[in-house]
Amino acid sequence: MLRTNFISPTLSGARNTISNTGVEDGLKSRPLGVDAAVYAGTALLMTAGLVHLWMMPGHFGDWWVYGAFYLGAALVQGLFGVALLRWPGQRLAFSGVWINLGIVFVYLLSRTSGLPVGPHAGVAEEAGALDMVATASEVAVIVLLVSMLSGAYRRFAVNALLVLGLALWSLRLSGIVY
Repeated sequence: MLRTNFISPTLSGARNTISNTGVEDGLKSRPLGVDAAVYAGTALLMTAGLVHLWMMPGHFGDWWVYGAFYLGAALVQGLFGVALLRWPGQRLAFSGVWINLGIVFVYLLSRTSGLPVGPHAGVAEEAGALDMVATASEVAVIVLLVSMLSGAYRRFAVNALLVLGLALWSLRLSGIVY
């Protein structure tokens, strides 16, 4: 017997029906505006990835590990942007928060007290305009990805970000981190 009371997600079917809780695609419900967040997040990820790609040759000239980091960041951010368009889900958004936060942390460390390894260990780099474009894009991506989270993922991400921020400010104010 043919079952007709199920919803089949298709390209032209019931994919974008709007309810008062969000957009329902037959399998899961997403909050309204998540599509805009996905497109904006992807554009910002591509921007940051392209900046890393642009800056990569100069960093390979300093030390191959620096260049490899820039290449890896560019690839991860570019591929993450594509994955976000294809599979905009909780786990992907959650992992993207921490990936981009890690890249921002490395940037802040390299511009304040210098990276602890390499030929320029302990020497802070000067911040440039492209650096700030990439970092601003990454911070905006973090905000957008957190806005896409719900439930336990959102609670954990927001609480962890608050604790991390409080810890960094405490270290800074105590003089441990410059």
